[in-house]
Amino acid sequence: MNDTHADLITLPDGSTAFVDGIPDTCAHDGNGDAVHFTASGKVIHWHTFRAWAGYTSQMRHSLIYEHQSQIGDPITGSAVTCSKCGKQFNPPSF
Repeated sequence: MNDTHADLITLPDGSTAFVDGIPDTCAHDGNGDAVHFTASGKVIHWHTFRAWAGYTSQMRHSLIYEHQSQIGDPITGSAVTCSKCGKQFNPPSF
């Protein structure tokens, strides 16, 4: 597993910089929510379709796949997140 992450930080002059290789302090797990990626590059989180937010993760997963197929922007990949810090992982990173 990658034990570093990237982040956008604000510099003293107010500008923003992308920094990679920041050491993680979290003991990551794979118990967070699923994140889906579509053919058009859209990223779908559990809250993207608010009407389905109260459903189980498994039910949301099926609805999202079906909906995206119907609109011609199918799911092309997925990841899971750490339930503690929210970092995304593409299985089998654990």
